[in-house]
Amino acid sequence: PGAIIYGPKGCGKTHLCEIFKESIDCDYLTSLKTNSLEKVTEGKNFILDDFVPGKNYPSEIVMHFVNQVTNKEGSILFLSRLSPFQMNWDISDLNSRIRSLVSSEIKSPDDILLYSFIVKYSNEKKIFISDKKLIYILERLDRSFDSVIKIVDRLDVYSLEIKKNVTYRTIKFILNEFSGN
Repeated sequence: PGAIIYGPKGCGKTHLCEIFKESIDCDYLTSLKTNSLEKVTEGKNFILDDFVPGKNYPSEIVMHFVNQVTNKEGSILFLSRLSPFQMNWDISDLNSRIRSLVSSEIKSPDDILLYSFIVKYSNEKKIFISDKKLIYILERLDRSFDSVIKIVDRLDVYSLEIKKNVTYRTIKFILNEFSGN
């Protein structure tokens, strides 16, 4: 009835969620409130993003929500930065249920994957960056897809503003913007 995908911010959970949403009709939620229980109908599927114990996901409502979805033969994909064993819910039965779900960890991407992603994403933006410049970016970048997206988006805007191709100077300027130097 459910699965948990967990990992650090920017590791690709939301991208996987988008694929899931395209293949299965589901509701995407970033919090549960009492009225969320009204959304549960027969066979309905859900994605709960940023799923961690707290005010967006109160234990009692989560417990009722999981019970209703399960009883009506729906499913839930949980996306979290925490593993199920790092979560501490106020209800011991809820802890047990969450920890018994199928879970998969997505780790921060390695250099090869990040390099490929920079190439793909910059090509989509019609920004063509030499291999040497890509390696320069890769060596100075936070290890996340989120960082790549932010840097390449900023390079895109900046290069359009100054109406020039991407240079080392431009890259250094943008990287410094993000690092606060």
